[in-house]
Amino acid sequence: MKELKAQFTTALLLVLTAAAVIAAAINLQQQNRFRLPDDGVTWMERGGRVEALHVAPGGPAAKAGIRAGDRLKLINGAPVREAAEVARILVRLGSWSTARYKLERAGVDFETKVYIAEESRDPSLFYQYLVGFAYLGIGLFVLFRRGNAERARHFFVLCLASFVLSTFHYTGKLNNFDKVMYWGNVAAGLFAPTIFLHFCLAFPERRLGAKWAWRRAVLYLPAALLLAVYLGAASGTLRVAIPVVELRWLLDRVWLVFLGGMYLAGCAVLSLRYRKCEEPVARQQLKWLRNGAVFGVLPFVLFYVVPYSLGVIPGPYMKMAVLTLAL
Repeated sequence: MKELKAQFTTALLLVLTAAAVIAAAINLQQQNRFRLPDDGVTWMERGGRVEALHVAPGGPAAKAGIRAGDRLKLINGAPVREAAEVARILVRLGSWSTARYKLERAGVDFETKVYIAEESRDPSLFYQYLVGFAYLGIGLFVLFRRGNAERARHFFVLCLASFVLSTFHYTGKLNNFDKVMYWGNVAAGLFAPTIFLHFCLAFPERRLGAKWAWRRAVLYLPAALLLAVYLGAASGTLRVAIPVVELRWLLDRVWLVFLGGMYLAGCAVLSLRYRKCEEPVARQQLKWLRNGAVFGVLPFVLFYVVPYSLGVIPGPYMKMAVLTLAL
């Protein structure tokens, strides 16, 4: 019975893996073909008005004379009351079109013509696809090579969740497939670090037993609560007194702190396991896991998670921190 259950679990994981690979391939194709219109400004709501928080140097808005702190009133005569309306208007206009912006600076209204461009491709995004397929390849190797090992399927689930996190990316097309990509990325981003910590607590052969059932539930509770907050904010069930764009940034910062904290906790657990382990093979496995986790997670946390959580807008150098995740 136990063997039949294991075979069923493995078969189910392989079906889910095939579906995830197909979805990731379609998403990669869409990332190559579709890019959102962009005016080069990060718009934010301040005091009931839409204000330019950051203007990309050399971007369409910068060339049109728009500066940080300018308040946006109209785009082609359409009133702009929320920062999210800017993206909706630009999507209707399309890339490589011209828009007339009416703004206010120091109490004086002025108009300027902005040539709408496309969002630039983020090189780190496509690197994430390579990282995702590397995770999946390692997971499949372990599953087929050591399928009967105590933690082989647990490790594969971790690799599959990491694959989804790295390869499911929102494009902005706003269709149903795009929504699946978005929510798949959100769910994987919350549960992958939790699965990692769970794996570290259970590795190499530690049986947590029935007494640990409630502790496992507590371990996954923060991720489930954060997912509920995301769902509540997206559906409008959760109402807060801050603008939607600011709420999204806040949730992203909370998520990154959570992700970094869980991965660092897993690194700490692996280090403690390594010090206490006396069995040579298990000790070597723990050493590989610990070193890979530390050298992969620590630079990402220091150079991306910490600055972003403090409100720094990610630039090219910050985004390069994703390179270490392949370790």
